[in-house]
Amino acid sequence: MKTITAILLIGLLLLLVPLHGAAAGTTIIVAAFDASLASKAQAQVLCNGNNDEQQINAAFNMLPAEGGTIQLTEGTFQTAGWIHPKLNSNFYGAGEDRTVINVYNPTQYYNPIHISRPNVHVKGFTLRGMGFFLIRTNNIVIEDVTVTNVDINGVRQPAGGNGMFFIWVDNPETGDITFKNCKAIDCNTHGFNMNANRNNTETKGDTWTISNLRFLDCQAIRCGYGMPDGSNSDFSTGFDVQESNNLENVQLINCLAEDNWENGFHCEPGWYHKTKNFYMENCISRNNGQRKPVEEPFREAYVSGYYIHRNAMLVNCLSDHNKNAGFFAHDGVNTTFKNCVDIGSSYGFKIVKGCKDMTLKDCWSQDARYWAFWGAFGDNIRLENFNQMNMGGQSVDGEPATQSNIGWYHHDPTYEHSCSNSYFDITGYGPNIGVMNRYGNGNTYILNRATSQYPMPTVPQIAAKSIPPLPQPGQGGITPVGPTISPITILPTQVIPTIVTVAPTISTQPTVVTPTDAWAAHGFGAGRRYGAAVWGTGSGTTRARPTVTTGSGGVVRPSSSFGTGRGGGSYGSFGGRWSPF
Repeated sequence: MKTITAILLIGLLLLLVPLHGAAAGTTIIVAAFDASLASKAQAQVLCNGNNDEQQINAAFNMLPAEGGTIQLTEGTFQTAGWIHPKLNSNFYGAGEDRTVINVYNPTQYYNPIHISRPNVHVKGFTLRGMGFFLIRTNNIVIEDVTVTNVDINGVRQPAGGNGMFFIWVDNPETGDITFKNCKAIDCNTHGFNMNANRNNTETKGDTWTISNLRFLDCQAIRCGYGMPDGSNSDFSTGFDVQESNNLENVQLINCLAEDNWENGFHCEPGWYHKTKNFYMENCISRNNGQRKPVEEPFREAYVSGYYIHRNAMLVNCLSDHNKNAGFFAHDGVNTTFKNCVDIGSSYGFKIVKGCKDMTLKDCWSQDARYWAFWGAFGDNIRLENFNQMNMGGQSVDGEPATQSNIGWYHHDPTYEHSCSNSYFDITGYGPNIGVMNRYGNGNTYILNRATSQYPMPTVPQIAAKSIPPLPQPGQGGITPVGPTISPITILPTQVIPTIVTVAPTISTQPTVVTPTDAWAAHGFGAGRRYGAAVWGTGSGTTRARPTVTTGSGGVVRPSSSFGTGRGGGSYGSFGGRWSPF
């Protein structure tokens, strides 16, 4: 109870950190080459459809010291280099289906919108081709933005960044970052990627921290295509929230990860990572890892729905037909899964390799290919009212097949230990095999057998979005006023305040500005990763729970008690992927 109560304080902690307030003052309108005549007549800066980042950067440089707003018109902006939003600025498009920034440079794939100055608000356009966001500062809001490697001609371009929304931490002030209604669709790399410079002396061997990080109504769809198809690496996830960075106060609410090359949601385990207050609610991870050509036992791949481990709480989250595990914790501690459901993954819940103080409360597994729950080498693992239905079951070393398993890990002597000092309250419905084996020391077993149907809890429903259509040249116009953010309710006790809008200031005649980009040679190299999984999907039918009988007692399997050590560090146990940015 103390663990759950402590983690529920996440909402209160994040409430103390407001979203970035839009800058007041000057608004400069930048017109696309194919914008309507009406929009061009309102603009202070006109683009010619070639290296338009030069005009956009010049517009930012025209803003006064206190900041202001750059408003893009409808149309397509053709860029080939970096875009640099200014301190205390807003960067607005006319809408995801009306404003496109198309990035192409055959000699330089690394062409981000580089947010290195604080207090920036980005909203309302689609970024295509070789573009991505690189964030290295604090107080940032990005909302209503779609990013894809598919350019305006339908060609999939190479990805230059580690992620389409990429936070790179190389300073102690990176945080207070919100992504709202952001979509990464058809990308060759991670949809969202958080990473840090671990090779530094300022942190004395530790790593940098991203704090106060929010993902609200965001989606990562079909991210990663493997090396032959132009991915940065064979390891590409939907939401890679933690690689070499620490995390503190993180929320993912109503987010979707679908059909990604590796995991849907991913956090690296490891003793050197510090994670505090990691919270997910009403998220869906669906069909991840299915395109990756690896097969069970997935020793060198993750291909799971949620790979989450430390000081975390997941509430009412759904895993739907992910290739390996629905919910996968490895070397985890102090993490709770509450009202979480897996349907049709190979393993429903996989809690292995040195996990401790992990709780599954009112969770369900349905139609698992093998085991509904798989636990190995764990201490104080609690399953409270766990329900499992219609799993395939699996036998180990010629023993009778069971619906769930503890005490076996791929004949790996380092991790092939059972769970000890643990509590298992499980109700199993079909097939007619043992609910779970009983290995380990100090365990309590309440293993029930269901005989009639019982409805599965309501699960979240989120439809996958698509890349917005291209704007039609010369059509429409803009209202030169910065957009607003309505109040967003995250949890019953949380309301994010409204972001103030900016009124336009238009006092000059349209002007063409063509400066050079002084940042063109400012290099940040692209990292590379390696790591990375299939079987088909199917539909699940709801079964249920009836009258049950309880079982008790335990059998200690020789050499299966939980050891005093963790059996080695977890980082790189599936093959280290990290390399410097």
